[in-house]
Amino acid sequence: MKTIVAVTFQNKKTIFNHTGKCRNYLIYTIKDSIIESRRLLELSINETLHSFFHSEKEIKKHILFESDILLTKGIGHGAIEKLAKYGVACYKIEESDPDLAINKLINGTLEAMSPISNSVSGCNCNCGKRDR
Repeated sequence: MKTIVAVTFQNKKTIFNHTGKCRNYLIYTIKDSIIESRRLLELSINETLHSFFHSEKEIKKHILFESDILLTKGIGHGAIEKLAKYGVACYKIEESDPDLAINKLINGTLEAMSPISNSVSGCNCNCGKRDR
């Protein structure tokens, strides 16, 4: 069984802390606990999850929905729920190194943290307020 994991990777060095605004992702394909491939996915500003979730009625599919799991350093409850609706399990993690995070995921030692509100995280972009 193959598992596709997307990791937020905005600066192309470390795991990013704002999933909605992220434009670069590392996409890992894992089969039988072995990494088969690792590639960079670059999105335009109009293809970010933030843009997608705010124009959801017009667009039905997003390329990240091909992933089974999304790993990130920052995401709110609303985005986690929306991703789950499309079959993507999302985990907020502390790890900064994407390869280390993937190896911990494979080994079953990756720890997920609870998402926090945008005001506590410092985002303050009103992501969650527009949907209400």
